[in-house]
Amino acid sequence: VNFETREVWRDGKPVPMTTLEFNLLKTLIESGRTAMSREELLRAVWGYHYTGETRTVDVHVQRLRGKIGNDRIETIVRFGYRFREDV
Repeated sequence: VNFETREVWRDGKPVPMTTLEFNLLKTLIESGRTAMSREELLRAVWGYHYTGETRTVDVHVQRLRGKIGNDRIETIVRFGYRFREDV
């Protein structure tokens, strides 16, 4: 992941991402091993004034998993998510 150019590569191939997907991935990576709640992700990625359901986060995480691999984003049951660098 190149934050400056906003490019993501997997197995030597570019991975197309929407702005929201990239921002979500960047936020998870920057949080390190700290798990982020769905509400924290909504505030960080969608903004404080976002009034949608927290299910939105789950949908976008599923899309990211499809693009970067299921094992890279860990689900913390009944809380949220964290990025796994050790995979």
